[in-house]
Amino acid sequence: MVKLVKSAVKCYKKKTKKTVGGQKKTYEYNQYLVPLKRSDNLDCSMEVFIIPQKDLEEYITEDGEFKEFSSKEDEYQIKLEQYETEFADLEWKHSQLSKTYKELFSKHNKSRRKEKEMEDRIESLESDREKLIHALKKERKLTEKLKLQQQNKSSLPSDQTPKTDKVNEDIENKDDNEDKDIWTVLKSRLTKKEDEKED
Repeated sequence: MVKLVKSAVKCYKKKTKKTVGGQKKTYEYNQYLVPLKRSDNLDCSMEVFIIPQKDLEEYITEDGEFKEFSSKEDEYQIKLEQYETEFADLEWKHSQLSKTYKELFSKHNKSRRKEKEMEDRIESLESDREKLIHALKKERKLTEKLKLQQQNKSSLPSDQTPKTDKVNEDIENKDDNEDKDIWTVLKSRLTKKEDEKED
C-alpha cells in the first residue's frame, strides 16, 4: 500500500537583483511550490517522492494499490528479447560496415598515394620537357649560326679567301721553305764529307 498525497504544483515568477560589472541587473526565473495540508500527516524533514499523475496512473490504482503487472511483465520480456535480437543483428551489421569502411579507406589512401606519385611524375616530366625545349632552341640557334658562316664562306670568290686562311697558308709555306733549307744544308754537308773521304 502506498500513501498518496494529492497536490498541485504552483509556479510564480521571482525576481532578484544583482550587481554585474558595476551595473545593477534584475533577473527573473520560475519558482515552484507544492503546497501540503496538515491532514496529509507528513512529518518535517520527511523525504518524499513527487510523481506526476499521468505517470502514476500506469502503476497505481486510485486506492493506492499497485496494478497487476504479471501480463505486462511477459509482454516486456518478449519485447526485451526482440530488442536483444535486433541489437545483436545491428552489432553484426556494424562490424561488417566497419570492416568495409576500413577496406575502402585503405583503397582510398592507396589511390591518393598513386595520384600524388603521378602528379610528381608529371611535374618532373614537364620540367624535363622545358629543359629539352630550351636545349633544342639553343641547338637550333647554333646550327643556324654555323649555316650562315658556311654560306658566307662559300659565297666569297676564290681569289678573295679570308685573311685567316691566307695567314695560315703563309705560315705553312714558310715552314716548308725552312724545312727545305735545313735539308739542303744537311745534304751539302754530307756530300762534302764524302768528297773529303774519297780524297
